[in-house]
Amino acid sequence: MCLIDFMHSSGSKPRTVRPLGVTVVGIVAVAGGMLSLFGGQSVISGMASGPLALAIIVLLFGFLGLGLGAGLIMGRRWARMSTIVVYLISIALGTAEIVYGGMVGELGGIIRIVAGVLIPVYLMRASAKAYFG
Repeated sequence: MCLIDFMHSSGSKPRTVRPLGVTVVGIVAVAGGMLSLFGGQSVISGMASGPLALAIIVLLFGFLGLGLGAGLIMGRRWARMSTIVVYLISIALGTAEIVYGGMVGELGGIIRIVAGVLIPVYLMRASAKAYFG
């Protein structure tokens, strides 16, 4: 008896194959999280300029990016909707980074706004919805 037969006989359906786009979004979320952690820490340590409060918020989004990216890659149902919400909120953070962000804020803000639009749009597609159930 192969694994697929066992899964069917146990009553649970086999997991669909993860769409390439979900993998890309997960990797982008993890990479963005790491860059956010680096950028926020750079301001806190004095290596870059920018408001401390904004740096702390960027750090928070960095940790969220790491967790959401891992959740997306592992196919966790909560990760899809949480990612949509966080990335929509990140549009406002990206705007604040452009306006107040100092040395690293402008480029990071532009990237955050673009991701804040494209990632939720992709995760609302039928193939992504089907993967997460």
